[in-house]
Amino acid sequence: EKATEDTKAPAKPEIKTDLTDKAGTKTPVEVTAEPGSKVELFDKDGNKIGEGVADENGKATITPTKELPAGDVTAKATDPAGNVSEPSD
Repeated sequence: EKATEDTKAPAKPEIKTDLTDKAGTKTPVEVTAEPGSKVELFDKDGNKIGEGVADENGKATITPTKELPAGDVTAKATDPAGNVSEPSD
C-alpha cells in the first residue's frame, strides 16, 4: 500500500472568542481548526500576535503575545504536512 502525501490545505479556522471590547488586552482566544494543526493569530496588518496547536477535538486556546489590536484579527492553520489554510473570516 502506497502512502499518500497530504497536499490538501486545512479548512479555514474559526475564531470562537467574541473579541468585541477586547482591544488592548491579552484575552485568550479560542479557535477551532483541523486537529493537530498549528494555529496562528494575526492582526489586520498581517503581524503574528500568537500561536497554538489544535487539540484532538480541533480546539486551540491562544494567549496573544501582544495586546489584541483594534480591528480585525484573523487565524490561519498549518497542518503537520505544512499546508496552510485560508485566513479565518
